[in-house]
Amino acid sequence: MKKNWFNTISEIWLRKMLWLMRRLAFMMLFGVFATSANVYSQEGVISLKMKNVSLVKLFEEVTRKTGYDFLYNYDAMQKKGNVNVDVKSVPLKDFLTGVLEEKGLEYEFRDEVIIVQNKEQVADSKPMAQVVKKRTVSGTVKDTDGLPVPGASVIVKGTQIGVATDVDGKFQIKVDDRQDLVFQITFVGMKSKEVKVGNVKVLNIVLEYDTKALEEVMITGYQTISRERATGAFDIVSADQLSKPTSDIATRLIGTMAGVQNRLDSDGKLVFEIRGQTSLNTDTRPLVVIDGFAVEDDFSSINPNDVESMTILKDAAAASIWGARSANGVIVITTKKGKANAAKGMNVNVSAFVKISPKLDLDTYYPFVSSEEVVEYEKRGFATDFFGSFWGPIDDSYLNVTEDYSQAVVALNENRLGYMSDDEMNRILEQLKKQDNRSQIKKYLLQLPITQQYNVSISGATEKMNNVLSLMYENEKDYFKENNTDRVLINYRTSAKLFRWLNFDFSGMFQYKKLDNSGSSNGILSLSPYDMLVDENGARLPVTYGYYTPILERHVPTENFPYSDWTYNPITEIENREVLSKQLNARFQAGLTIKFWEGLSLDSKIQYEMFNTNNSSIYNEKTFTTRRTVNQAASWDKVTNKVTPNIPLGGIKHMSKSELNAYSFRNQLNFNRNFADKHEVNFILGTEINQRITQSTNYPMTVGYDDDKLTVGIYPNGVTGTEDWMGSRQNFSYTNEFSYETDRYFSLFGNVSYTYDGKYTLSGSVRTDASNLITDDPKYRYAPFWSVGIGWQIGKENFMKDMEALDRLNIRVTYGYNGNVDKTTSFRPLIDISATQNTYTHEITSSISSFGNPTLRWEKTGTWDVGIDYSFWGNKLSGKLDLYNKKGKDLITSMTIPAINGTRSQKLNTAQMINRGFELEVSTRIPILASNIVWTGSLNFSYNKNKITNLYRVTYGSYDLYSGGSSAYVEGYNANTLWAYKYAGVVNRGSEDDPYWLPAIHGAEGELFDFSDWTSGDARDYMVNMGTKVAPYTLGFSNSFKIYDFDLSFIITGKFGHKFRRCSFNYPDMSGGYAMPNKYYKEVLESDPMDMVPIPFDRREESYLYWNSYYPYLDYLVENASHVRIQEINLTYNMPTRLLSKIGISSLQIYVQGNNLHTFVANKYDEDPEYPTSMNGGTIRPRASYTLGLKFNF
Repeated sequence: MKKNWFNTISEIWLRKMLWLMRRLAFMMLFGVFATSANVYSQEGVISLKMKNVSLVKLFEEVTRKTGYDFLYNYDAMQKKGNVNVDVKSVPLKDFLTGVLEEKGLEYEFRDEVIIVQNKEQVADSKPMAQVVKKRTVSGTVKDTDGLPVPGASVIVKGTQIGVATDVDGKFQIKVDDRQDLVFQITFVGMKSKEVKVGNVKVLNIVLEYDTKALEEVMITGYQTISRERATGAFDIVSADQLSKPTSDIATRLIGTMAGVQNRLDSDGKLVFEIRGQTSLNTDTRPLVVIDGFAVEDDFSSINPNDVESMTILKDAAAASIWGARSANGVIVITTKKGKANAAKGMNVNVSAFVKISPKLDLDTYYPFVSSEEVVEYEKRGFATDFFGSFWGPIDDSYLNVTEDYSQAVVALNENRLGYMSDDEMNRILEQLKKQDNRSQIKKYLLQLPITQQYNVSISGATEKMNNVLSLMYENEKDYFKENNTDRVLINYRTSAKLFRWLNFDFSGMFQYKKLDNSGSSNGILSLSPYDMLVDENGARLPVTYGYYTPILERHVPTENFPYSDWTYNPITEIENREVLSKQLNARFQAGLTIKFWEGLSLDSKIQYEMFNTNNSSIYNEKTFTTRRTVNQAASWDKVTNKVTPNIPLGGIKHMSKSELNAYSFRNQLNFNRNFADKHEVNFILGTEINQRITQSTNYPMTVGYDDDKLTVGIYPNGVTGTEDWMGSRQNFSYTNEFSYETDRYFSLFGNVSYTYDGKYTLSGSVRTDASNLITDDPKYRYAPFWSVGIGWQIGKENFMKDMEALDRLNIRVTYGYNGNVDKTTSFRPLIDISATQNTYTHEITSSISSFGNPTLRWEKTGTWDVGIDYSFWGNKLSGKLDLYNKKGKDLITSMTIPAINGTRSQKLNTAQMINRGFELEVSTRIPILASNIVWTGSLNFSYNKNKITNLYRVTYGSYDLYSGGSSAYVEGYNANTLWAYKYAGVVNRGSEDDPYWLPAIHGAEGELFDFSDWTSGDARDYMVNMGTKVAPYTLGFSNSFKIYDFDLSFIITGKFGHKFRRCSFNYPDMSGGYAMPNKYYKEVLESDPMDMVPIPFDRREESYLYWNSYYPYLDYLVENASHVRIQEINLTYNMPTRLLSKIGISSLQIYVQGNNLHTFVANKYDEDPEYPTSMNGGTIRPRASYTLGLKFNF
């Protein structure tokens, strides 16, 4: 049965609020008006003229004119053929009788519902009543919020017998007195439900909203298009995924759709790449749109609990309406609207969770060998004067006081200088070998990462207005002690029908975010494994840092300096500093919708965004940072040992701030009409203005600062002309530094689509973007972005109707152009002006920052896409397949130009590249045991490969290729190519009698380059293409199981076919007076020098300092990056409503969730390819996290 009730969930709520108002009126007037209204409506009149329309379309028009809704069998009505009606002021009952009788149909009024069925169905049921015993079953149908569902269909399974619920959601039906009876309850916008009747006489049935209905539309940010009329390639994140607990809504994209790859940026934020790389020089992140407007801060200002839907626009037809910012794809987010609760007039949702992870994995972050191995390495390196380095062991001079030698090297050097005996040195070295600070690091510098989130959402709705207010508080502690983030998000949204022809919408977002980064991160990496933080009694120890302590004690009158304490301890340091970033962000959106006549409207909308960030770093007098700054800035007379302070005593404070203000103003004309039940036309036409202003200020260092009294000091001897403790002239910054940046856009856009007979769709869009970023030549400035697409609902063709298993089959073909914004160059030469005057000339200086690109224009990406959407067996098997080809042209990159232009290279719009691939999605939903046990599964698989087809550069150095990034782009190769040297083993650069073995790499044409010199020639001739660093094949596999009141789900992701460079041994050269050999030390010692670069122990190797230009980039370090990750497992318990109704709660969920639980890798080193260990430490490899939470509403 198909019920022509309300088309969207929002209409359902509107209808229910009308019911509530009617109910109140009924109570006030003792039912008199309700009865009168019922009689009047049935006896009322109707005027209607329609030609050759189906009964379904006729019923829709009657509903619009009278308010009555129809309950009928959709297929049966379609088979009755079309009708012609032309009546004026005819009683409704007479009109229905005249139309339906000639079609062999009867009707019945049930409150506000008209039930239509075949005459023979009624006749057939009467004889049964004479021979079969009957009984009456009654009940109530409600939604998950406890609100009655009027007009729901209650059908006896396997028959045509059924009724519709009344305005109170109640029903009563006579049925055969059998134990195997099953009721089927359905309602548009809600999930169907089957209930076994048994001996029960009264049923209380709860229907859930079918969020799948929301997934049947494509939301572009400018318009909403049904899936059947959409010609573009898009994906929608399921409502089940959006409901999972998270701090960042972006995490819900991981593994859930084909063609979307994720990684972490330098700030630890998730970034995405849709269908591969489309630019060589600009950010490849997709555009993020919230409630119709592009936003400046991606996902960070979004309350994940407020998100209603997420749509990913992939190809030109879907995304080209966003013009110059859409080549990387578009992520469109729609937030929730207000809903009401029948009992309380409002709906309240509450959620809370706590997430916890194990402490930081020190084996990855601090990947160094044991203290014993460190000491032995340092002894061997010291014996060769730091391998013959130019910077060998220091002499006993105050000029060397800032040499930061390790404890072991200090002991070795003090013995060399004659200040320490052999016995004392050996005693110290042996003691250091036994010490291990890892447990102390974990105890004093690390913490358990814990995130707590609390959210309350209050919403309400009436016929004229809906409102929703949400408040979220979140506290997150990361891996390092003293580091935590507090976040408060307040969102308010309202939509009001001011008049029948005018709607008003408003939303506001307020966010306060406080980030405390006072903890130690890089400070841990400066510790040798034997540097203990506290002694056996817990007293803090001085840790070697910043100074060569024996020289400091012998040659510097430390007691005469402003601070006599020159020691450092990382625990004390983090406790006495406050490194804060405070963000105050706001976003406001407002709009008016004017409805001229049916199908034609005008939207006028505006968005304003404000993001303010204030950074401050306070180091009080107890910190080593402040004491060192003040002491080293003092003037020291080496003859008299008199010390003159140049910075006052007290703390030091650094401050900076930035402010972003952006607005968007849009006017858009919309038209959407269906003509003659065959022709559906939709178009939009509009203009948009955007402006983005970014300002920043850096303040000079504040000295003598007291955070309690809020007092500051002054420089006692002025800011210029003083000498520091080593006798060098110094000047203190005393001026502010400012920056200002403006981006402006003016856009014209339009989109039109035409659908014939619900089967054939033709669409097109065009947009032009003008900007202050682009040349003023109109030929380039107004070059449009456009797309065309066709769609064929082949599954609706007559020749396909015999395929009963087929639900939907759609073919899509699109082609068009999207754009990219690159702000790294200018169409005119630019100079970079210094922020302050030169200290010596007192003049403002400047330098050339860009030589100009006179034909600067938007980067363009042309995309064709062929797609097939399918569904079989009642959506038990569904999915899609897309093939695409993306060709980028006018891409900006650095290319070689004649030196006569004043530079040998310049960024120009000359490069081209292609991206090709396919995406496959297969989904299933199988009721294993009716609605009690249901399996839902989804598999997505994608392939993408790119190639640079046009890029002119004369030559490449080896550094260009092995360092990666934009300098490693080579024509004819993948933009993510991993380049490596081919290791040639060791070669003898001496003689047979006096061999001098050096590691080497293969050069061009049999030439060998050893590690004692730089390589020469074009690196493309001798460096090896090891493969791509970005996975060409990606997999996402998600499953969920509903087992009565429990929901179990999991997500598995996989990436295949790419390479990564694993961690190399770091070959410490000891030029800084210490060695921190990493965990691959043993591997090198046990390897053949012909297979792996050896350590030049027991000899002076003056070139050792430069080996780091070779050994990290050798071919034997390249490994298979393929991996499979158990991304998420979630178990949720939905408490039965019968237990909750007694305490006034509509629903309650309790859940536990695990994320990043395990990774299966294809390399023997157990390196996570996405978080490989760094040679010198610092890799934060995410640990498994465990979340416990609950949600309830009332």
